[in-house]
Amino acid sequence: MNRDFPLLIVGAGASGLIAAFAASRARPCCARLLEKEARVGRKLLATGNGRCNLLNASPTPSRMHGSFAPLAAQMLAQTPPEALLATFAEMGLVCRQEAEGRVYPYSGQAGAVLDALRFACERQGVATSCDARVHSLRPLHGGFCVQTDAGDFWGCKVIIAAGGRAAPALGATGDGAGLLTQLGHACAKERPALAPLKTAPQAIRGMKGVRLRAKLSLLVGRRPVQEETGELLFGDASISGVAAMQLARAAGSALAQGSQVRLCIDATPDLDVLPLLRARAALLGKEPAERLLLGLVPTRAALCLLRAAEYPPQSAAKDAPLQRLESLLHAWELPVEGVEPFAQAQVTAGGALAREFSPQTLESLRVPGLYACGEALDFDGDCGGYNLMWAWLSGLRAGTAAAEAL
Repeated sequence: MNRDFPLLIVGAGASGLIAAFAASRARPCCARLLEKEARVGRKLLATGNGRCNLLNASPTPSRMHGSFAPLAAQMLAQTPPEALLATFAEMGLVCRQEAEGRVYPYSGQAGAVLDALRFACERQGVATSCDARVHSLRPLHGGFCVQTDAGDFWGCKVIIAAGGRAAPALGATGDGAGLLTQLGHACAKERPALAPLKTAPQAIRGMKGVRLRAKLSLLVGRRPVQEETGELLFGDASISGVAAMQLARAAGSALAQGSQVRLCIDATPDLDVLPLLRARAALLGKEPAERLLLGLVPTRAALCLLRAAEYPPQSAAKDAPLQRLESLLHAWELPVEGVEPFAQAQVTAGGALAREFSPQTLESLRVPGLYACGEALDFDGDCGGYNLMWAWLSGLRAGTAAAEAL
């Protein structure tokens, strides 16, 4: 059994890497990363479409969810975004802020963030074992025995930094919450968050590939529960894009409770449409009704809306049901039949519950010497850097605390 490092960190993604950096900054050469993939940080390379939105410079607490959300807000008060940026600057990473407070590496490449973390860990003497998926973890001789594909390891302290289930194509398996469950922790059920919404294929027939900027309202029953504005992307039977995916968490929860859920799309939120449609109908006369919506929405969206209004696109524009079209332009309702699975999700909602961890150290209150961070814990955030920001905050706290407790 390998005993060369007193601190073992399970998972070398975003939270695991920064936990290793923080631990070895407090106590050099104390940490070994155990990574199930052939290389570290594979999922990190894909974040932000390969650009890596690593945090938000002006975070909003309402954008954070799960039982750890209140603690995340407290952590941000103690370690604000500028302090996180200072930590990355210490590693040699240059960043820049873009719209809505989103912060990216200056190069616009996620690889720069991963390399900064890797090189910082190397300088601090962090060891890494890849192809070392953890199968079991149990207390032994005042520490922990960790059984992996690369052999058995023993450590005084262990940090669970294995991620959630989102994006299995990038190696996500949900090992973190699974290991914590084995050790007696209660976990909120894991489910996809930031995922496309499923809808009836006949309702959006012909819309695949259409992009539409709109204001969205998620209706549970007839009650609006969340609003977002942004670009939509239509599939055969799904709607994605940031604005729609932000609604996945609330939609999934409502559907699980048996509620009827609908998506209300306002494609012209800043226009008084009816006078415009009346003027166009008078101008077009007997020309095809599909020309009524020219320039307001994409052509295929116009055809879909006319179909929803039960008016043939080639019929005379002057006879079109203008009030019905106005209603659809401002409030086109589509049924939400589900949320796409983990394979299409960006983030996992659920995980180990906050009440079972010390808020000061993220040490388990059930298993002394065991710590956790990142997606293994019950936290998920909206788009805009919130999820990586949680990885940094929780990894820094768990890594520092574990090293100081050695």
